[in-house]
Amino acid sequence: MGSDGPSPLEQVAYLARAESRVRILEALLESGPATQRDLRTRLDASRTTVARSLRSLEETGWVDPEARTYRLTPAGRLVADSFLDLVDTVRLTEELSEFLTWFPRSELPFDLARLADAEVTTSDAGDPYAPARTQSEILRTADRVRLFLPSIDMEGTKLIAEQVTDGGLDAETLIAPDLEATIESDEYAPLLREKVETGRSDVYVAESDLGFYLGIADDGTVQIGVEDDDGLPRALVETTDERVREWAEETYETYRANARLKPVGEF
Repeated sequence: MGSDGPSPLEQVAYLARAESRVRILEALLESGPATQRDLRTRLDASRTTVARSLRSLEETGWVDPEARTYRLTPAGRLVADSFLDLVDTVRLTEELSEFLTWFPRSELPFDLARLADAEVTTSDAGDPYAPARTQSEILRTADRVRLFLPSIDMEGTKLIAEQVTDGGLDAETLIAPDLEATIESDEYAPLLREKVETGRSDVYVAESDLGFYLGIADDGTVQIGVEDDDGLPRALVETTDERVREWAEETYETYRANARLKPVGEF
């Protein structure tokens, strides 16, 4: 297109206005040259829709017809690849929106694209504790875990104690400093004392507040959880990405290096 043609932004808007155009580019990018019949079958679209979309993509110079077969031009391949990357990015940020709202951004140095394959669990009015339930699964399946706990509840504390004392779980826990009085209370202390006495569970008190939940399992799984200002779970991200695990390991070790080991006699 010449300088008098649509601007790049207008061309992006033009592509985004019709899902059929995007899906044709995606189909040709993923599977290579195709006939109109192939594309109609793949898109489950009418002859008119596919023919009209192909004609407009030809006019932009993104698709080239040859002997009734359509293929991406070099420009079309670049546009398709970049546009679909943008779609994936927008989809990812939408999935992570609740998590990103409550996570301290200064603590997250890795590329968010690393979470593209993560399992994201969020809370809603119908199931406000969904992230907490997903979080607890790591305790049932792992042999060893290391945990950041910015808050605690009785149900979760009982589960950890049970998995350590009866299930053989090796658990190291780092708690926020404002939780120390809670774990020394008559309600919590017996459970914590019992699991620490097994020799498979150490409890550390962090030097400063913990802005998020972190769970690191021996099988490579990493969980990152966030709460709202009332301590209610809002979102949990679970991933096995290597770079995220490196960040989790480094973050945990940094906090633990400045934490105080709590002896069993204090429970």
